[in-house]
Amino acid sequence: MLTACNSTTAPSATIKTVTVAEIPPVSSELLLTHERPERLSGGSPEQLLNHAVVYGAYCQKLEAQVSGWQAWYEKGRLKHD
Repeated sequence: MLTACNSTTAPSATIKTVTVAEIPPVSSELLLTHERPERLSGGSPEQLLNHAVVYGAYCQKLEAQVSGWQAWYEKGRLKHD
């Protein structure tokens, strides 16, 4: 709870008291920046498959991160509903 003056806890008739928003803690995993794989320099079947594996792992990391942010948002939203 915030009031206009630190010397009193009694709310004033002319100054509104507002509640400070509570934000749930954020996991450090949600704040990571994932390196996008380099573009393919060649086009052999082996290079394409290797790139698909690396790019697929990158996409899974992003998907997990987005799911984590969605869960974080829902946790905070449900707390205030």
